[in-house]
Amino acid sequence: MHIVFRKAGKEIKAAVTNRRAQLEQRLKHRNEALDHFLNDTQKLRSYLIRSIRPDYGHGQSGYVLYGKDDISSEERQEIDQPCQRIFEIEQELHRLAYIVTHLEDDTVFELGFNDLIGYGFGAEK
Repeated sequence: MHIVFRKAGKEIKAAVTNRRAQLEQRLKHRNEALDHFLNDTQKLRSYLIRSIRPDYGHGQSGYVLYGKDDISSEERQEIDQPCQRIFEIEQELHRLAYIVTHLEDDTVFELGFNDLIGYGFGAEK
């Protein structure tokens, strides 16, 4: 069974505006954490230097030696994950901005469930 939701452009824009506000709040917290990391120049340098060589895990050919002040693999992953999420949130914000810009208020659209959720519609009416 395929359910279709009929929503006017104006309704979609309102939902998208709320979704963008939620995403921007989440992005703000992640950017604060990233800024904290960027201010630690020694850790940042180590991260950048290690980033040119991918970690393949066990079974590497040859040895890679790191100093006591170098960033660990775990710390590197702790940085990679929020950066990936920042990228994803920014992409979503750009996508939603296009929708708000180019959607006509009076046009009615048929949305699938995933579209309804993706635009920020909630369970409340």
